[in-house]
Amino acid sequence: MDHILSELSRYLNSEQKTIIKRWMKACKEDAALGAAAKLTYTEFCNNIPAAMDELCRILKCENKPASSGRVKCEVAKHGHHRWKQGFSLKELIRDWGHLNQVLITTIETFFQVHYPHATADRIKALERMADFMIEATSHSVRRFDGLRQAEAAALTQDLELARAQFERLTEARGKLLREATHDIRGGLSAIEGASAILNITKKPNESFTHILDILNAGVNSVKDMLDSLLELSRLESGADEVELLSVNIADVLQQLAAEYQAVALKKDLRLSTEGPAEMWVRTDPEKVRRIAQNILTNALKHTSSGEVHLSWELETQRWIMHVSDTGPGMQAVLGSPVAQELNHPDSAFGVRLNRSSSTISSDYSYTGEGIGLTIVKRLCDLLDASISLDSELGQGTRFVVEFPRNYYKTNQVDE
Repeated sequence: MDHILSELSRYLNSEQKTIIKRWMKACKEDAALGAAAKLTYTEFCNNIPAAMDELCRILKCENKPASSGRVKCEVAKHGHHRWKQGFSLKELIRDWGHLNQVLITTIETFFQVHYPHATADRIKALERMADFMIEATSHSVRRFDGLRQAEAAALTQDLELARAQFERLTEARGKLLREATHDIRGGLSAIEGASAILNITKKPNESFTHILDILNAGVNSVKDMLDSLLELSRLESGADEVELLSVNIADVLQQLAAEYQAVALKKDLRLSTEGPAEMWVRTDPEKVRRIAQNILTNALKHTSSGEVHLSWELETQRWIMHVSDTGPGMQAVLGSPVAQELNHPDSAFGVRLNRSSSTISSDYSYTGEGIGLTIVKRLCDLLDASISLDSELGQGTRFVVEFPRNYYKTNQVDE
């Protein structure tokens, strides 16, 4: 065994962390290697230390070593990691190029300091290192390219699924608009009917107050529906941008609950809250408020007795909001088309409905919920939040919304 190459092997092994840090620094300073900038040390080096152990073994072999199966395995994993980390093929090759340069510099420094006249050993070391880099880069790129091809095939399939889903959503949206039109017509019919009564009544003073109540209810119903349609239109157009702030979200939710206490008292309901008095998170407080307000309003609207409960809690990576009620439950048969649409969970917004086979009076149906649920869905999508719905006939409804505790999007603004 060549004692100089064996000593070089031990030297590279002892300098492994330094080599990886220099490699990482070179990649982060490379403007064409943007994918590396977001990685931590552990994420960046992944399994390269194991591959470098093989390089050290190859250097100290007496004869030129055969292709190492372990090298192939480890560098293939490296290609897989880089693919998952969002590298392009060009970035992957530059990544290997920087490691190659750092290794050459390290080997040259070793010989200059310790063996400046060992030209033959130096050439042999560089040749073996070059063989290692050729093999490593080849297997890493091959694995990366294989994943890209699989990704392309999956993308084709996903596009087909997306097209089918788009058609279903378009149909559901049509149902939503028809439902909104129906509700607006219902409100206008109430106004029209009240006006007709005013025209024909012989004792206007006796019925005037009652008819005015009907008129006001109809006007408010139409106004609320139009406001919801306007908000939905703004969300659909992408005009509603996210503004991230560091905020005590408990204050936002407590204030919202306080504002709705009068509504609860009017219906003889208990509106309770639960959660820490201080819970600092990074989010868009206005959009969180709108999500909570939509869910809370519907819970109070459809709960005739008992309680509506709003709570919040903090976890390591996320914070969670719960809204539960003792109402009749959201039934898929009598509920809105959007509620049925949301019964198919996806990565951004999952809803499940526990259905009962029995039927109930239409007095308990959730008519008009489509727009509110769609607004909640769009707001959750904007905040990268997930939402689940658990509803059982006669047992009430429970919404759970899970928000990220922090965001790392550079296109968002902060205070």
